[in-house]
Amino acid sequence: MHVPLLVDNDTRLWVYSPSTLTCSDPAAMIGHCDQAQGSNRSFYNHYRSAGGRNGHFDIAQGGQHDWNSWAPQLAAMAPDMTATIR
Repeated sequence: MHVPLLVDNDTRLWVYSPSTLTCSDPAAMIGHCDQAQGSNRSFYNHYRSAGGRNGHFDIAQGGQHDWNSWAPQLAAMAPDMTATIR
């Protein structure tokens, strides 16, 4: 729904999505662990077909929908965010 606006504004995106359909911490995903993989893939396809080119997408084979997987992604994203803000 907002993809054209993200593309038009050249908004920088960082998306990480493990391939699992389960969660080690369902509350962290508001009980929708099974939907994340499909919706992230759909978003990626919509974004690319709309001309989006300013996104980092990591559709991982491993990992979980929890902070043990998210924390390294946040650490990897931090330098990119810092460079963009400066």
